[in-house]
Amino acid sequence: MRKKDNKKFELSDLDKKILFSVLDLKVFNLNLISKKIRISKSTVHNRIKRMKNNKLIDGFIPIINLNFVQDQITAISLIKAKYGPEYAEDVGKRLAKIQGIWAVYFVLGSNDFIVLIRAKNKIELENIVNELTKTEGLERSETIMVIKILKEDFSDAYKFIIND
Repeated sequence: MRKKDNKKFELSDLDKKILFSVLDLKVFNLNLISKKIRISKSTVHNRIKRMKNNKLIDGFIPIINLNFVQDQITAISLIKAKYGPEYAEDVGKRLAKIQGIWAVYFVLGSNDFIVLIRAKNKIELENIVNELTKTEGLERSETIMVIKILKEDFSDAYKFIIND
């Protein structure tokens, strides 16, 4: 977990139950959470506030069902960068600044980065890819356009992290 004042923030079993409840319900509602795990709303509120103060939680965002979004393209770029001092941080920061790129992962293997892209249409995707290829420190990139999203559930990823 993240640190505050050099002390490690530890999630209690109750904190985990609250977070699992939010992820299962996919809504932040004190009443529903408190009913689901059978504790008071004030306890839920105080625990959430504590997790926010300790920077474990950065906020709550709605999960948009992309099946209802008419104009959107998801793409994945596999990127090989030019090796050099601190290239991961430097190139990664440049990639992260490009509008339409919503995730940048520095990885091990034959590629250095995996970049996730969302665009409104093919023209916008082409502009993002052109911007990406102009990024200083890139050696090559391969962009793959997603035809159909079969599963994309961020709550599953977070549940895995919270579970010991």
